[in-house]
Amino acid sequence: MDSFLSTVSSRTIHLDGYDTMGSPISIPLCYWYENDSNVPRDEFMPAKALENAFYKTLEEFPILAGYVKTDTDRKLYVEVNKDSLNMPVYTDTVCGLDYSDMHKFGFNIDRLPISSSSKCGVPVSPGLFGKKIKTAYVHVVRFRDNGGVLVYASIMHCLFDGYGFTRLMNRWAEIARWMVQPQDAANKAPFPACEYIYDRAVPTSIRSSETTSLDSSMVKTLQSSNIISKCVTWLSPELRGQLLKRVIDATSYTCSFFHIPSKTMESIRDSVQRHAPPGIRYSINDVIIAYLAIVVAQAKEQANNDRISRRLALPFRTVFGQGKKSKPTGEFKANLSVSMHTRLSHPDAPKYLGNMSMGRDAMFPETLVYAEPTDEALSALALIIHEVVASSDENVYSQLGYLAESKPDNYLRMGFGTWTCKKKLLTSNHSRLGHYEVDFGAGIPSLVRHGPQVSTDVAYVMATNPKVGGYEIELKLAPEVAAKVVQNASWMKLVDKFEYYK
Repeated sequence: MDSFLSTVSSRTIHLDGYDTMGSPISIPLCYWYENDSNVPRDEFMPAKALENAFYKTLEEFPILAGYVKTDTDRKLYVEVNKDSLNMPVYTDTVCGLDYSDMHKFGFNIDRLPISSSSKCGVPVSPGLFGKKIKTAYVHVVRFRDNGGVLVYASIMHCLFDGYGFTRLMNRWAEIARWMVQPQDAANKAPFPACEYIYDRAVPTSIRSSETTSLDSSMVKTLQSSNIISKCVTWLSPELRGQLLKRVIDATSYTCSFFHIPSKTMESIRDSVQRHAPPGIRYSINDVIIAYLAIVVAQAKEQANNDRISRRLALPFRTVFGQGKKSKPTGEFKANLSVSMHTRLSHPDAPKYLGNMSMGRDAMFPETLVYAEPTDEALSALALIIHEVVASSDENVYSQLGYLAESKPDNYLRMGFGTWTCKKKLLTSNHSRLGHYEVDFGAGIPSLVRHGPQVSTDVAYVMATNPKVGGYEIELKLAPEVAAKVVQNASWMKLVDKFEYYK
């Protein structure tokens, strides 16, 4: 830490529109490392090396030691003051549980001594008055008899997106590996150079300085201005966090984890591909999201019909029976998080760690999502997803960024349409982000999962440890909806392993 304190300089980083859209929440991720070699504790992910490497990483990313503030135009910026730093919370503790116990608990971190401030899913201050939001929490938990280690990190979304978060973790791990090398080795490798940047000039330079001509799909992302969005923009980041935390505390959800073997998904994709239009090639993610849209939409409808049945008199139960679908009307929305880091022409875009992912809506006719998951139905849905992702180009990126910044409450108005929609699923594909490359010197994680979330109706497509292979689908759903998903026979036939916790 002393090296960081002696080198850090004061600076101000103005956040852009995409950062602002991610500002209400944090990104929490859990990296689980199982020690199956029985090496001494000091040699398995040594505490001092991890901590020193973390503060060495801060030298390259001092934005993590800044204060998130709002200017007179209600726009966000980060102030790094070398004389008054907002240091991330770094904790390393030994737990009384065996690592094997976490298998029984479904790797639920609520069983572990991790602070509530870091687990709530939103950036909140430790107290109501006079306390500032911490941009990052890192908690290293060591299990009894050196059976394994959990590295839990929660970072404000306005600083990094999933792409940037993963690369930050890999950079920390890279420095840690360098530090655990024998110090007296004649051939000790030089300190690894940093290739990543967080300078907000990168996305700003991509965006046109002129008012962009907005197409109709962009305009639809703006909901009508309302008193809530206007009032929230005048709150400090600390008060916004406290307000959102109270909303979250009143929400319950079930975390479900479904493992699908690679061969199973490849077989389904190949079958669905036969019904694709000429020249279209579906990705595995296209097909997974299409399948999830059907499963979750039907589970929501069945759970809703159950609620109706319970509220009505017994004679009417035959009309509103369990699982009986109402007449399909309208659309079901899948919000897709599309990473633009490798889609933009700027040469530094792949190195950029700030928010460069767009939320795009794929709108499905309910007649499709209420159908059986045949190859034809899945192909029709996958085509919609494919076209939305393919249309996410530099022009769309520029338009959405312009919209987010043009008025102080626009980022809230853009989100209301998605967050308040009942027939929706928020999706994010993490299968290619390099989570299973985060090696602190003792090997890659045995498991990587998200921590607590701020909302229901969320789905993550995750990779798995290469020894396991396949895909893990994380679903955060209302308990009654999650129960219906597990009852879906066609979905569960794909799954060879299932876990859940509330």
